[in-house]
Amino acid sequence: MDIRTEEGKIEAYVFERHIEGKSISALRSDFASQPGVAFVAQFVGAFQLFARVVVDDLAELQNLIDGDYRNAGIHSDWSVNLTGQRVAAPKRASPDICALVCVKANGNPFEIIEAIDQEFDGTSYGAAVVTAADFDLLVDLGADTIEDVIDRVKQLRRIDGIGRTATAVADLADNAIRN
Repeated sequence: MDIRTEEGKIEAYVFERHIEGKSISALRSDFASQPGVAFVAQFVGAFQLFARVVVDDLAELQNLIDGDYRNAGIHSDWSVNLTGQRVAAPKRASPDICALVCVKANGNPFEIIEAIDQEFDGTSYGAAVVTAADFDLLVDLGADTIEDVIDRVKQLRRIDGIGRTATAVADLADNAIRN
């Protein structure tokens, strides 16, 4: 298993749950200008801000977390994508209306991701097995409306092996910064 992306990079995610000291838009803007940041946006639900970063190696990620990222105001949970070469991974490309669902797997998360692939058949989703403290999978579901996104979240929750979930939703049209 290669955790690197097709470009040979390490992909990591941050889930900022409690933002203090500055507005979410200021934090989003400050963080977006940091090295390796590929995506950052405000969400509503299990976390307030989510970002995807892409770096050369784990040592670089650790240095950025303790340096530039911390100085920009990011003081939260980080996770590495263990399925780096998946084309359908979270926040590589998705519709403006989306949900990010953190999933605790009941079973092997690599097998459950195959069931997610079959259920959504390549339509407006991304999924990754991750190194998070309280969940095993990150699933990105997109649709044209928030109602359709919630229907997709319900569909995900019916898949065998999906355990506890925590969801955050967003309208990315004027919210996301994609580098």
